[in-house]
Amino acid sequence: MIIRKEHAIALERLLKDQEERKPYTTIDVDELPTYRELERAGLVRQQTPIRWVLTYSGTELALLLRDLYAWGPKAYTEDEAEVGGELVILEGHGLDKPENWPDDWRWIGSEVIAMLDAAARAERVGPKAEAALMARGLAVRVRDTEKKQEYVILSEAGRHVLEIYLRAHPRLIISEELAEFIRKTPVGPAPADRLPTGSHEEHLLEAMRLIAYSVPASDAFAFTALGQAVKQALTLGGFGTGTVFSEEILWTLSRYVDGEDVSDKSLARLQALGYVGADGELLPAGEWALEAFRLWWDGPRKDVWTLAIEAEEVEVLRTIDTLWKKYEQTGNEDEIPTFYRLRREMIDRKIKEYKALLERYGRRIKEMPKKYQAIAQQFAEAKDLARWYDDNFTLRETLYSLESFNFIQSDEDKRGYEVYTITPIGYQVLEEQAGKERDISSTAVKAITMTRKMFSAPAMDWWQEAHDAGLIGVAEPTKSGWLYAHLAETLTRKPHLTKFEMEVFHVIPARGMTVDEVYDKLQARGEDPERIRWALEKLEARHFIEMLPDGNVVETEAGQLLDEALAGVPEGFGNPVNPIIVRVLEALRSVGTLYVKERKVRVLPRNIEEAWKRSGLSKEAFDNALKAARVAGFIGQNSVTTAGLLLLEVTRAMNPQEELVGFARREWVEG
Repeated sequence: MIIRKEHAIALERLLKDQEERKPYTTIDVDELPTYRELERAGLVRQQTPIRWVLTYSGTELALLLRDLYAWGPKAYTEDEAEVGGELVILEGHGLDKPENWPDDWRWIGSEVIAMLDAAARAERVGPKAEAALMARGLAVRVRDTEKKQEYVILSEAGRHVLEIYLRAHPRLIISEELAEFIRKTPVGPAPADRLPTGSHEEHLLEAMRLIAYSVPASDAFAFTALGQAVKQALTLGGFGTGTVFSEEILWTLSRYVDGEDVSDKSLARLQALGYVGADGELLPAGEWALEAFRLWWDGPRKDVWTLAIEAEEVEVLRTIDTLWKKYEQTGNEDEIPTFYRLRREMIDRKIKEYKALLERYGRRIKEMPKKYQAIAQQFAEAKDLARWYDDNFTLRETLYSLESFNFIQSDEDKRGYEVYTITPIGYQVLEEQAGKERDISSTAVKAITMTRKMFSAPAMDWWQEAHDAGLIGVAEPTKSGWLYAHLAETLTRKPHLTKFEMEVFHVIPARGMTVDEVYDKLQARGEDPERIRWALEKLEARHFIEMLPDGNVVETEAGQLLDEALAGVPEGFGNPVNPIIVRVLEALRSVGTLYVKERKVRVLPRNIEEAWKRSGLSKEAFDNALKAARVAGFIGQNSVTTAGLLLLEVTRAMNPQEELVGFARREWVEG
């Protein structure tokens, strides 16, 4: 949906003429593109060749605009009854008549819808969106008389616009000319100057929800989930004259694939466009067309999936691989990566690394990269290097983190020891990181995966972070970007929280806080900003929180469940939630009996050993996790408690429940 000056004027004309019961609205030829754009957005329809009428959504929007014109462009104030409860409006704005709007000003666009959506989810407007939404009459500044705070929330008009957008059903009609425009346009995310903004073709794409712009200034764009599917279909097929992609074509294709009768003429059309083969088989372009049909009819996903891995974790992953290769070459079981063998290897590697750093910089430690300085100083002064390693590197937490993203798995070997094996996903990460080990942040991956919503594109700083990490090229994801995006949407996560991550998580309420406020609160305690940043990245990658494009942060469903599960965990508990504890809980649940009313699973003592066998863990790892789970309150004497069952529910909620189709390019999906 896009509403600029010309669109607002057209809506008012149609509304006025319909109120006056005119048979039709006179439209000049040069005005037709505007009405076509409104039609694609689902706001008007062409009833006859000369009669255009407002749809229900279009009428609602036109009336809402009238209300805003009535206020005028100046600021206004109201009493608390206008908002309700303890909220008093301090400032709001109406709108000037559209004739006075700047020609290139967008009252509504995908970036505005993204700001409205984020504000509705957070129950307040984020700092990046305040000025933009207030200038459009879509937000008001209020004072909470109970909390004695001032902030910005959506106005009644803002909430109504979002409702209209979500109810409106855009049309999908693509001509051969527009199809060629789509083929030539990069998929994004990309800087907006890679797209001919302001053109009729660009407006049609945005009206049909095929592209979206970034918050708040539309400086980046990307094809949406629907747009990506349409672009794939038109890259592989859709070559013809006239209309080459439309709702009618998609309905025909879906009926044909479902085995229903279609006319010979309709089938010939599908074959001519390359959606169906000469022998009646569904072609790749047809597969993507069906994915577009699903997204157009059912709507895109609401959640954003991402992942995060630090260079330090990649180093541990690579060390595990190295130890397995040594074992394969020598047959020496002492080389198998148990925790203790892995720790010895990591100590040796870190000693070599920091010796080399000191040889390079000497006494000029302050000239080192900041993240090495304090550790290097301690290394120079250390007498016990094993203790120095344990004080500065959290190997156990790193292993938990790797397992939480299914990069490794803790198993029991034939000697009964806990050993670490790399999963196929872990090997994909190792291959991608070969020779270029680096951090991959949640923000960088999210810059790609967030485009799977209907109105989201990454802000330029998010785009830049993904670009710097090598995940986005000039105008679309790189091979690495497609890989991490695909992994983010398909891997199975398990809960994990370090002690510090739990502290950060407890600072964040379900709604109503900005990312800046999180930093302010934690930095007031003396916490390092970089440490806070990575805690937030990991919390988002595990789908406990979502950092929204307007600067707000909210808890996800999994995060809210985790809040409940952690209610009884003692303060200061190290790694209160980790994948090993979850595996123990899953094993106990599988051998126990659920008591629905009590919300617990009772486990007979004699079945504990069976649970250990089902867990796949070593006896030592199982027993240690069992003790930790009891201290945390997830397990009673012989039962999985309500908190434990909640943690298992968290595991479900932090992973996609629907089938995620068509995001990654075919080479990643098919191997």
